[in-house]
Amino acid sequence: MKKVGTIFALLLYFAMMANSQAAVWVKLHEDGTSKLMLDKQSVLQQDLLKRAWVKIEYKATQKTFQTPDNLQSRDKQFNLSKLLWFFDCTAQKSATSQVFQYFNNELVYSAGIEPKSAEFIEPVPETDVDIAMRYVCLTDRPATNASKAKSAAEKVGSVKVESAKTPTPTAEPAVVPAVEKPAPVVAPAKAVEKPKEVAALTKPATGKASAHQPHWTYEGKEGPESWAKLSPEYTVCEAGRNQSPVDIEETTHAVLKPIRSIQKFPAKDIVNNGHTVQVSFKEGNMLVLDNAAYQMKQVHFHAPSENKVHGKSYPLEAHFVHADSKGNLTVIGVMFKEGKENAGLAKLWSQMPNEEGAPIPLRARMIPTELMPDNRSYYRFSGSLTTPPCTEGVRWILLKTPVTASKEQIELFERATRHHNNRPVQALNGRVILE
Repeated sequence: MKKVGTIFALLLYFAMMANSQAAVWVKLHEDGTSKLMLDKQSVLQQDLLKRAWVKIEYKATQKTFQTPDNLQSRDKQFNLSKLLWFFDCTAQKSATSQVFQYFNNELVYSAGIEPKSAEFIEPVPETDVDIAMRYVCLTDRPATNASKAKSAAEKVGSVKVESAKTPTPTAEPAVVPAVEKPAPVVAPAKAVEKPKEVAALTKPATGKASAHQPHWTYEGKEGPESWAKLSPEYTVCEAGRNQSPVDIEETTHAVLKPIRSIQKFPAKDIVNNGHTVQVSFKEGNMLVLDNAAYQMKQVHFHAPSENKVHGKSYPLEAHFVHADSKGNLTVIGVMFKEGKENAGLAKLWSQMPNEEGAPIPLRARMIPTELMPDNRSYYRFSGSLTTPPCTEGVRWILLKTPVTASKEQIELFERATRHHNNRPVQALNGRVILE
């Protein structure tokens, strides 16, 4: 009760501050999914931090972010968010202190946390948080003339004043449950060279040999049994002790935290790279694991499944590959069983590339949750990439509940790849699988 009382006092303080001056909303960014605005009057220095109110208008209805702490908001919809963001301009990090979500101007959910208790994370480049941080933090730099001021503004896009009369969102009555810390985002101030494994994940690979990637296949002389012999870079495929995929037989029960993620940003293109069909996403889909933030890079598919559960194989498996700012990888695996047509796959397969080639921009809007079950219980284990160079140290999350795909959808994928593309299961070598 003490924590809730403190947060309520904080909300009351900001509400009082809000009444002292009208909001001046400026548009920082707009695309096909949302519009980001910031209240210039709310930008204040607070200790060593700067803070500002923002609002995000969504062009499609969103669902509240579900966590064990906000079960009262489960399944509620919203199309407007008002948030109080704090920025550490020196460290280039940000955190969310207050959240208000509305559906057609009616408040459906609100939460708050004291700034000192919030987790400050580097924003993903070009996301709303990053754009707002650059706008707010650039005000620290004095402009010597009008042209410099204009140049600074151009770095965060065209800024348009929306209104000078809109009240700041702090005046809303606050319902403040314990709040999940904002999904962390990553935005290094300088470009960081990506590890080879991550770089390979962010651009389409081809099945053709190159100076940096020896040719490999799923069968014949260049198949899985020979991967380690094809290149010194691939020796881990044979020498490694924590290789994937695996057959999940015995497990150890553990208290596994619910998956914390944001999965609202749609797929942008699809490619047949000669080994699989791969779909990349717009930046912003995030996974939080072990207090680290992972950005979703792509999803690709294997038929039949690579992992097995109690010896059982599924006709199709999807791997959602995530990477943090240091190149550490986490993969979420989803099994498909034959059954009802999958709506998400239908959108992707409508542009199924049957030949190896360049990425094709997707016309239909498909978000990651359309390929995932509602039940997110999972197995967790340490493993590797399932393709050369078979890099280890990959965190694996295999969802227990399969989703369905029609027989025709499975066959469409098999025709596109022209061969099975599943690596055989690997020895556990004493690894523990948690559930």
